Amino acid sequence: MRKISPNDVKSDFIDQLAALEGFYHTGFGKFSTDRDRSTLTEQSLLAAAVLWEGFVSEMFIAYINRDAARFKAHLHASFAEHVALAPKQQRTFETFGALTFPEHLTKSDVQTLADGIGNNITFPNFAELEQRAKTWLVPNHANKFRSLSAQQKAVINAVIALRNHIAHRSPRSLDAMNEVLAAGALHATGIRRTANRFHNVGAWLKAVPVGRQESRFVTIVRVLNDVGAAF
Repeated sequence: MRKISPNDVKSDFIDQLAALEGFYHTGFGKFSTDRDRSTLTEQSLLAAAVLWEGFVSEMFIAYINRDAARFKAHLHASFAEHVALAPKQQRTFETFGALTFPEHLTKSDVQTLADGIGNNITFPNFAELEQRAKTWLVPNHANKFRSLSAQQKAVINAVIALRNHIAHRSPRSLDAMNEVLAAGALHATGIRRTANRFHNVGAWLKAVPVGRQESRFVTIVRVLNDVGAAF
């Protein structure tokens, strides 16, 4: 049975980012008002966040599809932990039951076992992604995520926080966004916020920081591209 290619997942992600950046530059040149350009930039950030989410989900599935040893061990441990909470069911299973998996888990198998209702495999921040990779993926695959730089991980957290605030516009998401964007690891990228909080995401993203040659949005896309290339 043909397995999913992580290289194909990577290539698709990089191609999609390039297409998004091209679309952004074309649209930016067509719009003449700051408001329209800010709106375009916000929507483009949302698109980048969606691409990132899809990339992570597909890469997890591809890696497990390639080598499911760690994922199967996790499922065994989770099942044993659950059964242990019900003594009668535990005795019954220990006497008559057996939990076995096929040697190869298909893409459909992985999707069903990872999320029974068909959602993407998603994470609220990079720390949880890294922990899940350690739990579900064999070491050489999990290390692809672990080995990203602190700066790259901080940018990913920024993308998630920006996406959440654009989508929800709540006081909580605003606070979370400003907190994440104050991370020291972002300093060299030009997307670390100053001491002043902000709420106009589109204007902030489309601005070119002092000493930089590109907008914050373009910087984010380029970092995501570098992250994808690392796989």
